[in-house]
Amino acid sequence: MSLSSISASTGYGISTQSQHGPNCSCAACTAARMASVATPVPGVTTPSPSAIYQGSTLTPNQQKQLDELRARDTDVRQHEQAHMAAGGALVSGGANYSYQEGPDGKQYAIGGEVSIRLASGQSPQETLANAKQVEAAALAPVDPSGQDRAVAAEATQMAQEAQAAIDKQQQQQLQAAQNNPAIATAKAIFAAITGKQDSSKGSSIDTFA
Repeated sequence: MSLSSISASTGYGISTQSQHGPNCSCAACTAARMASVATPVPGVTTPSPSAIYQGSTLTPNQQKQLDELRARDTDVRQHEQAHMAAGGALVSGGANYSYQEGPDGKQYAIGGEVSIRLASGQSPQETLANAKQVEAAALAPVDPSGQDRAVAAEATQMAQEAQAAIDKQQQQQLQAAQNNPAIATAKAIFAAITGKQDSSKGSSIDTFA
């Protein structure tokens, strides 16, 4: 199986209306740009752009956007943490996030993904266990995305195939045991000891006329 990735949510957009940015000419942005290119002076700490933004008053639209970004950041991180907690050793690395800058100059996660290995094991039993864990990891968040559900469906298909292989394996083992001469001999000895005949060989009754 090829590697499959679980994606929290991509394409999430938040309005950038009235948002500070590289081309903003407000006093806070102008000061931030000047601070970023100023020559460092020994013993003097240059304020970061985010610190300057924090010192400014946000408009109602900017505050609304900031609240949305903060809420989205929390949701995205919880979503990816749920994937990683359920995926365990099958998770390849940590979560990767995409960010958007808020009106306070900080970066907020608005999307993310976690890569999870969906691969066959060395036995049908191991493959079944892997598939079930991937399915659980894909559906771990309270709000699985479309990509999450697609990965879960792929894992479910692999689990069904592995279970079919296990059932076939067990059937073959049962047939081999039934045809084993040693087992047939043991049954005959047991029947002789208990005084019972093997019903598979039939029975006879003497009759007199």
